[in-house]
Amino acid sequence: MTELTLRATTDDDDFREFMSASYGVFLQDPRMDEIDLIRKFTDLDRMFGFHDGKRWASTAGAFAREVILPGGLTAPVAAVTVVTVSPSHRRRGLLTAMMRHQLDDIRSRGEALAILFASEALIYGRFGYGMACSSATLKGQVRELAFRPDVDLGDGLVTAVDAETLLSCAPAIYDQATAQKPGQMARTGPWWESWIHDNEERQKDSGKIRFAVHHDADGTVSGFAIYRPKSHWADTGQPAAELHVQEVRATHSRAYARLWRYLLDMDLVRSVTCYGAAVDEPLRYLVADQRALQCDVSDGVYVRLVDVARALTLRRYAAPIDVVLEVSDEFCPWNSGRYRLRGGPDHADCENTTEPPDIAITARDLGAIYLGGVSLQSLTAAGLAVELTAGSVQRSAVGFGWPTAPSVPDDF
Repeated sequence: MTELTLRATTDDDDFREFMSASYGVFLQDPRMDEIDLIRKFTDLDRMFGFHDGKRWASTAGAFAREVILPGGLTAPVAAVTVVTVSPSHRRRGLLTAMMRHQLDDIRSRGEALAILFASEALIYGRFGYGMACSSATLKGQVRELAFRPDVDLGDGLVTAVDAETLLSCAPAIYDQATAQKPGQMARTGPWWESWIHDNEERQKDSGKIRFAVHHDADGTVSGFAIYRPKSHWADTGQPAAELHVQEVRATHSRAYARLWRYLLDMDLVRSVTCYGAAVDEPLRYLVADQRALQCDVSDGVYVRLVDVARALTLRRYAAPIDVVLEVSDEFCPWNSGRYRLRGGPDHADCENTTEPPDIAITARDLGAIYLGGVSLQSLTAAGLAVELTAGSVQRSAVGFGWPTAPSVPDDF
């Protein structure tokens, strides 16, 4: 049996081979244009796996990102990605070894959080990742998606633009629009390039990427949309184009509503799909007939607290909270212990304590409630957290909740 070595990528050519191996496990052909764009925001020493001397047998990596937390603060986060094991090397403990190595590395870098999308939902719970944010897919027939009569569209104007024009204004709009949305991540210039990149593979199912921006009456640019129209005609000769919406962002509600009206009123379009929406996406409340806009909810991102005390200090809480948590963490034993958390909308502090615990919870389920999208009360009702002091769960559930549901960030 060939000996395997756990190592990081070393140079650009090695990185391309590494990424090509991960594409293959995901049943895709490597796309070098995408890989070269990804390289621009990748730290080679964070991309690693097992190598047999000739090829990569497994891969794992993380991007250094910043995530928005409840309260509007941002924190460094390891955005875990390209976790694969070749079919020829399954059931040898490679995944567990990589997760162990990665979490140790994240801790050594001083990052308190890790976050990932799971290709299969059963995989990551045993490594302490909790499903923290749901993802909604919105679908409907555009002719049935009229807005409520009291929706204010304002007097702005939406126009189609090219990629260069979009990139001149969209980053500032995005930063303002997402400032209070837990789960969203800051975007660098190279990340924007990758986010709007287009190629034949991406066009195959959804059409060519297009952009639109919203100008207020005074000329201020206050919103943008990224979308892909897919031309189609029914057997009867009637237009039946599909619209795939990648993103709609705006700095105020009128710009948001008018951008959506622009998309829904396009000639020849008969159906619309928006992937990765928030479960409380405002579009759901703009439409007059809410049944006409189908909302399918699935798991979104999974959160792992790598440093419990620091992670709980980084976010804010919807109501005053003072609770002692008994945390168990089998995979990262340095987290196991008792913590006193005190905080509110404007501050937070968490430290180790010997005081009697109020709630017993695993690191996995603490990750699940971290962004405010999963209720501690519900986890307790399911038997996944234990109330040790009467009333502590209800009070803490209010604190851990947040008025805005977390939403999934860009794919990574």
